[in-house]
Amino acid sequence: MKHREIIKTAWQITRSQKGLLWYGIVPAFFSTVVGTGYIFYQVWAFKTSPFFGGLNFDYSSLVDQIVTFSGEHMTLSIVAVILAIISGLGFLLAPSLCEGGVIGIVSAVARGKEIKSGDGFNIGLANFFRMFEYRLIASTFSFAEFFTIFSVIVRHLGLSSVFFIVFAVIFAISLITYFLFLYSEIFIVLEKKSVINSMLSSARLAFGNLQHTFLMWMLMLLIAARVIINIVLLFLIPMLVVFVTDFFVSQIALTIGVILGSAVGLLVLLLSAYLAGTLHVFITASWTLTFLSLDHKRVENLI
Repeated sequence: MKHREIIKTAWQITRSQKGLLWYGIVPAFFSTVVGTGYIFYQVWAFKTSPFFGGLNFDYSSLVDQIVTFSGEHMTLSIVAVILAIISGLGFLLAPSLCEGGVIGIVSAVARGKEIKSGDGFNIGLANFFRMFEYRLIASTFSFAEFFTIFSVIVRHLGLSSVFFIVFAVIFAISLITYFLFLYSEIFIVLEKKSVINSMLSSARLAFGNLQHTFLMWMLMLLIAARVIINIVLLFLIPMLVVFVTDFFVSQIALTIGVILGSAVGLLVLLLSAYLAGTLHVFITASWTLTFLSLDHKRVENLI
């Protein structure tokens, strides 16, 4: 199957299987929520770091402010804690569960098999622990991990040419590793392999079909505006929520202002989750179809 045919088929499956989008929207929602909090933290951390002439942040003062606010607004505090717990659990569990469902549904549809959107949940659940384990391993060479390490070093040690060289080498190794493990989750779901065997099989498949995989990877990078959209929205959501909340708090009561600001933020958050979720399903479908076209000899034995 040619690259153009893969992309066209992947988009057709994404659009035709309406229930399939939920497997992308749900994890995208939780990822955007946590990502927004992460951006808040990074902005605060840089603002109060020696890198910008700040002092070490007084954590005891922050704790006192939180305790005081919680005592004065108990209901809002309880709601915030509950939402934080739900978001944290969703961020940790939803991607591993939903990714398996997308791979299983796309594979079945591509091979002309009857499958319901709800069957994706069963597929995801059956492969959840191995998918979760793989994602824990893969997170060690993810962009977020390297950005976190980079930001911590920059905030406390500043910038240096040696640091940039070392970081560039490590980041290059990370990209190569990510490239070789592109098919790992597909091997986990479709061939029921262990995490390590899936990673090794993915590396062999990617390296054995280097040109095809690399060209597909470059196309996905060009098409995957998901990353750009997420980054832009992650910066826009905090600014929009803070602006709306400050405006209504200054004009009305605190509780009403927080509620209205949260409502506006939620609408933007849902739009972000829809766009990111749709693009993620499309990308996963594209890689699943690529896997099927490269591994065609064993396709009939898959789920």
